[in-house]
Amino acid sequence: MAHPVCLTTGSSSGIGAATARLFAARGYDVVIHYNSGRERAEAIAEQIRLDCGVHALVLGGNLAQADEPFRLVDAAYEHFGRLDVAISNSGVSSYLRDADGNVVRYRFHECPVEHLNGEMRQVLDVNLMGAYRIAQRSLTHMIAQAQTDRGAGRQPAHRSLLFVTSISDVAPESTRIPYGVSKAGVNHVVVGAALEGGPYNITANGLRPGVVDTPLTSRPSGLHDPDTGEEYTVADTYALMARGGSQALPRIAEPEEIAEAAYAFTHIPYMTGQLVAVDGGFTLASGFPNREVFLQEGLRRKREEA
Repeated sequence: MAHPVCLTTGSSSGIGAATARLFAARGYDVVIHYNSGRERAEAIAEQIRLDCGVHALVLGGNLAQADEPFRLVDAAYEHFGRLDVAISNSGVSSYLRDADGNVVRYRFHECPVEHLNGEMRQVLDVNLMGAYRIAQRSLTHMIAQAQTDRGAGRQPAHRSLLFVTSISDVAPESTRIPYGVSKAGVNHVVVGAALEGGPYNITANGLRPGVVDTPLTSRPSGLHDPDTGEEYTVADTYALMARGGSQALPRIAEPEEIAEAAYAFTHIPYMTGQLVAVDGGFTLASGFPNREVFLQEGLRRKREEA
């Protein structure tokens, strides 16, 4: 019997790589997608083949380009002859760099129009339109499979779409509003896909991670250690906030924890159209509005523990 097939975009590192590994470990043939990290993707695929005894197809593609999401899904479907789970995970931050490679940040009310336009293009092309197109084409193939099931006298098998979005949809940060805008837009895509796929036993949900220790959060945060002057990464900053009490669980997440949620959400046949935070409790009422308090408390505790 053929293995079920899972396509995960942005799976050459971080959450996507952890998700592909987990699905493979649980018996799925997987599609490893990359934009620029071909060698990483090939290494992940080879390790999956060795460890799990399943097929791992490596496909590249820049999802900011209009035709690439369609080509990617079609190539995966044509290779395996089926598609059971499609996970839209690829994402970019809104931050742009200057000619010297330095991240340029502006607060919401200060951002020049040209800079804002560049930030919006960057995040909307990948985070929103890329996700939309991946889901649209995946849903087309999944509906066709469901119709084949019915034509053979069977109930359509459960198939699933999952969008890895972000708690940034409701937790704005003044210097990266465009990122949150792109993720909030995906929420509407989730609902639309759920309504369209439901009659064919296709579920669609949004997994909204909090801060996860990945390459995306390893970028500089613009905040510095008051004692050493060292600039924190985004992951460092939110880890300090968590230690200081910004969320119920006093740490940020590992990619494997989000992968576990991704597997769970795609295997609940009666859950669809839901936008679920997996954030250690960060979006509980007391968290985000008091982030500076918690950051300072985290620094204080760090000094005490040193």
